[in-house]
Amino acid sequence: MSFDLGTRTELVPNGDRFSRRDTARAMSQENVERTRRIYEAMNTGNADALVELCDPSIEVHSVFAAVGGAVYHGRDGARVWVRELQETFGGRFRVEVEAYFDLGEHTVAFGALHGRGGQSGAEVVMPAAGVTRWRDGLCVSQKAYARRDDALRELGVSEDALEPIAP
Repeated sequence: MSFDLGTRTELVPNGDRFSRRDTARAMSQENVERTRRIYEAMNTGNADALVELCDPSIEVHSVFAAVGGAVYHGRDGARVWVRELQETFGGRFRVEVEAYFDLGEHTVAFGALHGRGGQSGAEVVMPAAGVTRWRDGLCVSQKAYARRDDALRELGVSEDALEPIAP
């Protein structure tokens, strides 16, 4: 799979004339900001804020919420996912994002998951990667990975080819 931002442009006002704007690039940058908001919602356990950013048919794949991973469907499923993350990690779940990457309809986040074992109370810190797919300004897919390489392999890109965007 490869990513192409395409050549979609639109005319936008520029003083007394119009200029062309790369709408795909502008939308993609908005997707990075939306991805930041998803992680803020996850970190605070605010399922309502998260689902506002999601398409009704959202599909969430998580390796962290349940033993062996789980798939959650729809906005109700996304709410369950947020709740289970908080429960699994004793209400102390958060992802500290190190960098975002803009791949057009996909955004990628690399970071570390922090939490406390819900039953053991042990502090947990582990690497994490998330891939978010966007359509019409809404998240249609969120997939969490325990290894960056797995996320990149699925997208068909190498880390060397990515330009990081500061968190």
